[in-house]
Amino acid sequence: MNKESLTEKLLDLVEGRETPETWWSWWDEHETELETLLGREEFLKLKPRRHGFQWVPVLTSQKGAIAILEKRGTPFEASNLYQERYLAELDAFCKEQERVQREKQKEFKASHPELFGRYPKFSKALAKVLDLSDEIKPAATEEQIGNQESVLDFTLPSQVREFFLLTAGIQASTGVILSLSGMFDLTIHGERYCVLGEFWKEADGDQLLLRPGEETIWYYAHEQDKVKRLCNDMTELLEKKLARYLNEQ
Repeated sequence: MNKESLTEKLLDLVEGRETPETWWSWWDEHETELETLLGREEFLKLKPRRHGFQWVPVLTSQKGAIAILEKRGTPFEASNLYQERYLAELDAFCKEQERVQREKQKEFKASHPELFGRYPKFSKALAKVLDLSDEIKPAATEEQIGNQESVLDFTLPSQVREFFLLTAGIQASTGVILSLSGMFDLTIHGERYCVLGEFWKEADGDQLLLRPGEETIWYYAHEQDKVKRLCNDMTELLEKKLARYLNEQ
């Protein structure tokens, strides 16, 4: 490898005569001597980066090669081929993701029709992020809800009760946990609350709270040690707050 043969290769790259396979093969073969020949700065500009899309490493290396050739005053005609191939690859990826999301939502709707019917926005958003480790429990019975109320000495708001009659709990690894069996009493700054679950809106482990005699959902930001009013009721929590949060994941 000398400067002349390197320049020829850089021109091949810049002018669109390389493929991901040929570029990686050449790079792997000459990587060690390239650092000596180019110097550290130019070597790093040219070095391809491992990526899930096969055309990204060629595209990024092309940009580095352009900078090297411009610095040396070598004329060239830059090709848009790699950019076009990358955009086509990205478009195909996005379409496949959309297809997968539609399938997930379809499966979710078939498996949990009542939940989907009552909370469509939340259900669609949840279906997008569900992982194999996540859990949607079967509906709780009136007896199970009543038993938990007795244990807690706390009457659940009507909308919370309605939710648990559709599912006894949801655990999503993205930071949403709602669990009938996991509810417990918590006193914060002298005020009694019942913990409905977790919502990692601001930090991991932040909690959703209920107060006796209210439909209001409260939010405990544990790092600030502060309780904040989150929303009016369970429906707003699910259809607005949690749906928006899950869609952003």
